[in-house]
Amino acid sequence: MPNNDTISEVNSIFEQPWWWNAVTNQNWDVIEVKNGNELIARLPYYITKRLGQNIITLPPLTQTTGPWIKPLIGKPVNNLARRKEILDELIEKIPKKMNIDLYLNSENFYILPFRWHGFKYEPTFSYRIKTLNDVNIIFSCFRDKTRNEIRKAEKLLSITESSSIDILCDIQDKTFKRQDRINPYPKDLVSKLDESCCTHNARKFLTAIDAKGVVHAAAYFVYDTNVCYYLMGGADPEFRSSGAQSLLLWEGIKFAATVSKQFDFEGSNVEDIERAFRSFSADFVINYRITRLNPLLSFADYLKPKIKHIIGYKI
Repeated sequence: MPNNDTISEVNSIFEQPWWWNAVTNQNWDVIEVKNGNELIARLPYYITKRLGQNIITLPPLTQTTGPWIKPLIGKPVNNLARRKEILDELIEKIPKKMNIDLYLNSENFYILPFRWHGFKYEPTFSYRIKTLNDVNIIFSCFRDKTRNEIRKAEKLLSITESSSIDILCDIQDKTFKRQDRINPYPKDLVSKLDESCCTHNARKFLTAIDAKGVVHAAAYFVYDTNVCYYLMGGADPEFRSSGAQSLLLWEGIKFAATVSKQFDFEGSNVEDIERAFRSFSADFVINYRITRLNPLLSFADYLKPKIKHIIGYKI
């Protein structure tokens, strides 16, 4: 585990050492590529077990990992060749006999070297508002239905900044229960991450509350100077028609405009959630998932979409 708490050699907040310390209980490591003493590439990793097999994967609540590669200057054709050299060296340092399942940051557009080293890859998707200069223009681009939901919710609800993780966990429990799933994020994990985010001034936790003090929805955002992410949240199923979640996302976007350059909704394979994110007229973002799995885990991965709904947690 590296000693530095905060570093500049990252693509996003999800690669900061302090983040990994919080979500892995300091049980992680990093692969580095150097040119002399100069760091030119970096990939944090976490080893756990899946079906009894060791696997390098993402820790809980961590959306993507690196690799971070030092910005290259020069002709594009030369830069791509140099990027390949760096990736080849980095990939060679990944343990050969270890199962791998990672979601890479969207900065990693050149994915072919992983394929040539025996990895499979597939695109995953998110939505991102890439310019936060004018929130009024952003609002005007929302789908009509979404704008109307927000206006309606503004008349019924107030937005409160919260510090109670109990509220967030309770809302998430209700949200996952509505999906016939078990909340995969235990309270102690969420609390530890929240404590670290507060220490590094990297989170905003908002709730939407009615005149009786009842919480309709909660949203938890994490951010750095580049991107503000909607990390987690949910709504009380009893009040789904109140528009609380749309209102909270709008408040999150407005907040993001004060601290970051972009706002990311994070992706979802749940059709209704994807539709909701899409209604905010954000840009499509591709993050690549890379895998190198033994036959047992490959078969389990094939079955995962079918099994996950039944057993209610991530395999």
